[in-house]
Amino acid sequence: MSMKIRFRDFIKQKYRRIFSNEGWNPIVAGILIGLVNIVSYIWVKKAFTVYTGFLNWGQHIYSLIGLKNVVKAPKLIPLLEPTSVGDIGAIIGAMLAASLSNEFAFRRINSRIEVFESIAGGILMALGASLAFGCNWGGFLSAITSWSLHGFAFLIGAFAGGYIGLRYVNWKAEKLVSLELLELGSSITTVKKGYKGSVKLYTSLALAILALLIIYYAIIGNPMIGGLFVGIAIGIVLQRARFCFATAFRDLFNGPENARALDIHKGIAIAILTGSIGVFALKYMGMVGESIGVAPVYITNVIGGLIFTFGAILAGGCASGLLWRTGEGHAKAWIALLSTVLTYPIFNNIIQPHLSGYPKIFIPHSIGWIQAFISMFIFVILYMVFIYYLEYRYRAK
Repeated sequence: MSMKIRFRDFIKQKYRRIFSNEGWNPIVAGILIGLVNIVSYIWVKKAFTVYTGFLNWGQHIYSLIGLKNVVKAPKLIPLLEPTSVGDIGAIIGAMLAASLSNEFAFRRINSRIEVFESIAGGILMALGASLAFGCNWGGFLSAITSWSLHGFAFLIGAFAGGYIGLRYVNWKAEKLVSLELLELGSSITTVKKGYKGSVKLYTSLALAILALLIIYYAIIGNPMIGGLFVGIAIGIVLQRARFCFATAFRDLFNGPENARALDIHKGIAIAILTGSIGVFALKYMGMVGESIGVAPVYITNVIGGLIFTFGAILAGGCASGLLWRTGEGHAKAWIALLSTVLTYPIFNNIIQPHLSGYPKIFIPHSIGWIQAFISMFIFVILYMVFIYYLEYRYRAK
C-alpha cells in the first residue's frame, strides 16, 4: 500500500529537480530566453542586451577617477540606465541560482596565463562589440529577434571566431605540459577548485541585494525595476542551463567533443524562433518602435563578430557568460569583466562614429512583413538542420 506524499515533500522534490547539478535542458533555456526577451520589449521597451550597460559602467569609472576627457560623460547612473540594470540583475540572478543549487564558490585563477587571457579576452570583446554594434546579444541574438540584418552578419563572424578559438585551444593543449595550466578549455564548462562556504549565506546575500534594489526603485518610483527582473530571469536561466555562446561557437566543430555546443546551438535557434515571433507581433502592431534593436550593417559586423567570439573564448565566457560566471564566483570572469568595461568606452568613442553612417536594415521593410516572417522560419529550419547534421556526422555509428 503506497503512502501519500506530503505537500511539503512534494515541493522539496520539485526544488531539487530545478536546482540539481544536472542543470536545465538548453532547448528549454532557449524557449525561456526568447520569452524573456519578449517580456523585455514589453516591460523595458527594448531587447535584453549587455554592452550598453558595460559602457555606462566604464564611463562612470573614468568619471570617478578624474579621466572625464577620455570617454563621454555618462548620462544616467547605473541603477537608472536600462541595460546596466539588466546586467546587475543577471549577476544577482546567477548568484541566487548558483547558491540555491549549491554551485556558488570563489573560484581562483590558477595560472598567470589565465590572467593574461582574461585581460586580452576582455579587450578583444570590447573591440569586437564596437565594430559589430553589440555583443552576442545586441549584435547577434537580440539583433536577429529584432529583425535587424546586422545580427546575421555577426553570426558569420562568430562561426569564424569560434573556429580560430578552437585552434588556439588545441595549440595551447599541445604546447602546455602541465594540465593545471590548461584552463581555457575547461573553465567554460566545469567547476574549478575554490572556496564554497555557506549556501544560506550567499542566498541570503543575493536576496538582500535584491530587496535593497526593490526598495530603492519603490522609493523613487522608477520603472527600471522591470529591467532588474528581466536581468534576474536571464541570469537564472543562463546559470541553470550553463548557456554560453563562447562554448557554442568554440566547440561546434570539435568532433566528438561538441555535444554540449550542439545542444546550446539548438537552444539558440529556439530562442531566435520564439523571440522573433513575439517581437514581430509587437512591431507589426506598433506596440514598440520598429527601429528598436536595429543597428548599422557593414563588413565590420562580420569582423567584429569574429574578434568578439575569439575574445570570449580567451576570457572564458561571452558577454552574458561573464555576467553569470561573475555571479557564480569565477575570478577569471571578474578580471575579464573589468577589462572589457574599461576598454569598451574607449573603443566605442573611437570606432562607432565612423560606422554610424552605414544603413540600418530592418528586414520587414526591405522584403515585406510576410516575406520576412517566412524567411525567418526558413532560416531557423536551416539552422536546426545544420546542427542536427553535425550531430549525425559525429554521432552516427
